Amino acid sequence: CRDGKCVSVEIENVPSFVDRLDAPLEIEGLGTVVADIAYGGMFYAIVDATKLGFRVIADEARDLALFGRKLVAAANSQIGFSHPLLPDWTHFSFAFMTGPLETVDGHLSSRNACVINPGKIDRSPTGTGCSALMAVLHAKGLLKEGDSYLGRSLIESRFLGRIESLTRIGDKPAIIP
Repeated sequence: CRDGKCVSVEIENVPSFVDRLDAPLEIEGLGTVVADIAYGGMFYAIVDATKLGFRVIADEARDLALFGRKLVAAANSQIGFSHPLLPDWTHFSFAFMTGPLETVDGHLSSRNACVINPGKIDRSPTGTGCSALMAVLHAKGLLKEGDSYLGRSLIESRFLGRIESLTRIGDKPAIIP
């Protein structure tokens, strides 16, 4: 806090993990799209939106939201997921579209669009989405324990995440973001 106002808040999120990498999904009107499936407090279908022609900028919000709902529908009908400790959780709610990875302020970073029900873009980069993406980046060898990741929304609001430690959830490797 500074001058009676909150400047920042730090939380430890739930263990976050990858359910599967490079899952093919058939999207109506687009064909096959490859998504990473990960949990960061919610289950996400995560795609590199630049591979679909998006720049992940505010002017694309409507199109990203429409695509995100198609992605969620495809993920729910075609692949599903499993959480080792929450077996009754059986549906995706959110899609997470990422922009290119870059270095911003000394951190690995990307601009992201999180599509929430019923088809809106979250104004924030979403902590659960960033946590799921950090688990994917860890699984792909792009982040390690102690590394940070700067998630940026379409309007440049930011979350700075860090892999505090490594753990397991059931048989799945996980990170503590």
